[in-house]
Amino acid sequence: MDVEDINTTTDGRKLRSEGSKRKIVSAMLELVREGRIAPTAEEVAKRAQVGLRTVFRRFKDMESLYAEMAGAINERIESIVDEPGTGRDWQENLTQMVDRRISVYEIIMPYRVAAEALKFQSTVLLTRHMEIVRDERQRLLALIPSELLEDRPLVEGLEAALSFDMWNQLRNDQRLSAEEAGAVVMRIVSSLLAAGSRNP
Repeated sequence: MDVEDINTTTDGRKLRSEGSKRKIVSAMLELVREGRIAPTAEEVAKRAQVGLRTVFRRFKDMESLYAEMAGAINERIESIVDEPGTGRDWQENLTQMVDRRISVYEIIMPYRVAAEALKFQSTVLLTRHMEIVRDERQRLLALIPSELLEDRPLVEGLEAALSFDMWNQLRNDQRLSAEEAGAVVMRIVSSLLAAGSRNP
């Protein structure tokens, strides 16, 4: 076998490996989206139509699969999350942030619910949860004018209103539609801002 044949064989194996890896991650995402909070490796292998040994050749454990899943979800939403505000003032940019978060929450809801249930059993998921919460808070604080940052009830109220926990409560516990839940969030945000303006 010459060098070209060796390279061709190596490239083929690499492509097959990447292909099976994508199938496994896709299978995991599908199962979670369908409501399986913690799919087993066996369930993932069956859905991906690969052997169980293949799952553990591509991922040494479920933690590494969780990490890959989190990366895939992040790729899907990062363009929405990173979209800059185009409003005339910070209030308009805050309204845009609300709309973007609602869009993101609707995309990630089944995965975030699963992650919330498993985060204390998984270092990867707990770390990712803390990163998301920290990032969401930093984005909010960067948007609010400095003179309002000292109004802690306003800041903490806005963070709570814009949290995934609030969205999950409205959508899944109170069973509101996305449109209805969005209207509730905007009402809370508007009320907080109105109260803040009355209490400089």
